[in-house]
Amino acid sequence: MTARQTVRIVNPIGIRAAEHVSLARRLETLNGKSIGFIDNIKPNAGLFIGYIEEMIRADYSGVQTHTVRKNFTSSKLIANELEGKVQALVNAWGD
Repeated sequence: MTARQTVRIVNPIGIRAAEHVSLARRLETLNGKSIGFIDNIKPNAGLFIGYIEEMIRADYSGVQTHTVRKNFTSSKLIANELEGKVQALVNAWGD
């Protein structure tokens, strides 16, 4: 007799978890904005950020970018290093 297993499938399209939670307001444009990037040092995270930054610069004028890179200390916070410097954020988090 084998044990019954359950598989949970998660749809990563960003649906709100509850109706009382509001999503952040979207920027009308990235022109002239300051964009932050968080690199969590996972394989290819830096490459991903480079591609996204290149696409943003090609499509929007006057964009400034700021990148913070996590070190090997998993509990060290880094997002606060972008506070007050950026209007939008690209997070290269994941496994």
